[in-house]
Amino acid sequence: MDATTDHRWLMQYNIVNLVNQCRRLIRAEFDESLSLTDPALRQKLAHYAGHTRSQGMQRLYGEIRLALLELEGEDPPLPPPAKGSVRLYRGQPVESRNTQNEKDESRSVQRQRKGLMYRGHKVAQG
Repeated sequence: MDATTDHRWLMQYNIVNLVNQCRRLIRAEFDESLSLTDPALRQKLAHYAGHTRSQGMQRLYGEIRLALLELEGEDPPLPPPAKGSVRLYRGQPVESRNTQNEKDESRSVQRQRKGLMYRGHKVAQG
């Protein structure tokens, strides 16, 4: 889909009003800010509408879809999600559990080699 078609749906006041309501709900539920100038806005709205627990958000997205179907036809298909995606917690990337376990094991091995220190003196392990 070209850029002129992408911008055409944002020129409809009623659609922009619904999109802004969806953006507020997404910000409240997922702590993710969506921009109206984002080229993938439609795909992101579809993604969050599919993952939300809010019936209001699903209803709003349904209204947006109906308005878009009337305006320009069916949505383009979504690309499949990446298999090696990074896990996020509150918008920040989180390491996988396997990586954390490996780091914890390496730290314990390093401590055993070094020995325990107490106030600058090596203490016997027992």
